[in-house]
Amino acid sequence: MVKSLPAYSWEPLWLILKDDTKRQTDTELKDKKYIIGLTIIILTFLVSLNPYLLIFTVPVFLIGAGLLWFSRTKILTKTLWTVLPLIVWYPSMHLFFYLSGIIGTATAQKLDFNFPDNFKGKAIVIQQIDCGQEKIIKNGREQLNFPKNGILLYKGKIESGYINHQYFYVTETGDKIKILERANYMFWDDAQTVTSSSEVGVWFEGMGMATQFPPDGLADYEYLEMVVSSKDSSEKYYDFQYNKHIDSVKYEIMKRCR
Repeated sequence: MVKSLPAYSWEPLWLILKDDTKRQTDTELKDKKYIIGLTIIILTFLVSLNPYLLIFTVPVFLIGAGLLWFSRTKILTKTLWTVLPLIVWYPSMHLFFYLSGIIGTATAQKLDFNFPDNFKGKAIVIQQIDCGQEKIIKNGREQLNFPKNGILLYKGKIESGYINHQYFYVTETGDKIKILERANYMFWDDAQTVTSSSEVGVWFEGMGMATQFPPDGLADYEYLEMVVSSKDSSEKYYDFQYNKHIDSVKYEIMKRCR
């Protein structure tokens, strides 16, 4: 008959195994903290390249940094992964916007706005209207050909987001003369280059949907507006009576179309 060993003789081995298991579990948890913390830091850094999201990413970044510092990795590694994102964030943000602008412009809808020679005033595109100009594409760019009154009815749709627009005068012989885009910041005192206030340019006004119904039961419509003018003569194209007249012409053209 085999005698069983006393229970107390197994207690030291059990305690050793328990301690080893605990140490192994603690090490795994420390490693998990490092991996999770590092993952959070990297993800929040990438998302925060859009500075409008900083209010959300900063608290999450601090959680990731806390997990990292509770891990068993080296102090130097912890310091690098905590400080480095803070140092490289600002230049990385500018690089992100620069690349986004280049890629966004290259992949954006490409439009050529063609005006009659010497046209000046408000120009309006009424989009997705059945009797409008057909979509014309030349060299990969849509051609929007404005009549003399500056109001173009267009069957196509102008997309929002990044833009790739070009503006031209079209002479009677069919030659195209480029018109530069203008914006108010170009005439500020701290502008880096001097822009002539007498040179004609295109002032992009915006796009959207009409907020009120036009007369005679016409439905809502999507539009794009711009002004072709020099800086020193643009004020008259924002005059109430002038815009009232343009609206009446626009509604009459739309009414005949529908």
